[in-house]
Amino acid sequence: MFAWLTRSIGKALNRRRVARETGPKAFQDLSRELRELAEIATRVWPQEATFQDKIRSIRDEMDQLDELTAKPEFRLLPLKKRLELRESLLHSKTQLMDTVSTAPPPTMRPQ
Repeated sequence: MFAWLTRSIGKALNRRRVARETGPKAFQDLSRELRELAEIATRVWPQEATFQDKIRSIRDEMDQLDELTAKPEFRLLPLKKRLELRESLLHSKTQLMDTVSTAPPPTMRPQ
């Protein structure tokens, strides 16, 4: 009896966690973080034209994502698609953070 109750509570908690991670608010937060990272990246790599184009593309996609999550139809997307989108955003965030961390120093003088 207790094992069944424990499993049921565990399943319910897992469903709530997944719903929280794939809800519109979570995607809006992720897009905001990516936009902030993109802003930082434009400051550390200002001379790279192709990189600036990629950053502009990221900003446009985050704007589209915000528009999509604001619509009620977003909740109708299958859970699998939302999880894939979340994983893709997290991967993009990691790549952008790596790019920012590998930026050359602004001066050659040690600080």
